[in-house]
Order: sequence, then structure tokens, then C-alpha cells
Amino acid sequence: MDFNDTPEEAAFRAKVRAWLEANADRRIEGEASASILSMEGADQEMIARAKAWQAKKAAEGYAAISWPKEYGGMGGTTMQNVIYAQEEAQFDVSSNLFILGLGLAMPTLMVMGTPAQKERFIRPALYGEEIWC
Repeated sequence: MDFNDTPEEAAFRAKVRAWLEANADRRIEGEASASILSMEGADQEMIARAKAWQAKKAAEGYAAISWPKEYGGMGGTTMQNVIYAQEEAQFDVSSNLFILGLGLAMPTLMVMGTPAQKERFIRPALYGEEIWC
């Protein structure tokens, strides 16, 4: 199995890395990350930072790379999603708070939700305006 990026993947990785360099601080090895996994124990400042980062990612298209464009995604590939996650892991950002909502609840709504439910819930979750689970 070849784990090297294709030329297209390398170009995407470079674009992602440049965006992250311009918009986030690099993680410092050995220091705690800004990442929070749940609302429990998180202070309001941490939650506000996580929401702001999520909104910034969504505005750029990186919050839901492999989601269909009609739901605010990039319409990208699973590999592009992996590449973004690999690159973002090198930065001190908080995005884990949205994993369940964006990874489970919203994809379920995309398939099974009514048009009204999709309209009401998907975009606010994508932009970090609401936190699920």
C-alpha cells in the first residue's frame, strides 16, 4: 500500500497547512492542548474558543470536508478529510467538542431528517452555534 500523497492530495495538504499556519497557533510539544472533549469541566472561555474555531473552519469549508455541498460541506473526499485531520493535529485548536454532532447526528439528519429538521439543525451545528451531545 502506498501511503504517499498523490499530487492532488499534496496540493490539498499544502493549501490546508497554509490556511492553518495563517489562522491557528502550532501546538507546543509537551504542553496541554486547547482541545476539549465534552462540555463537562469546560469553562465558558474554552467553549467560546471552540465555537469560534468551528465557525472559522466552516466558513472556509474545512469543518465538513466530505459532506455534500448542499449541507455546507466541501464535497471532498475521505482522504482530504484525513489530510485535514493530520494537519490540524499539529495546531493548538479545539474541535473535538463537535465530533458527535458532526460525525453522528448531522449525517443521520442528512439521510433521515425532514427538510425542516435539516434546515433547523445542520448549519447551526456545522458552524458551532449549537453543540450536540
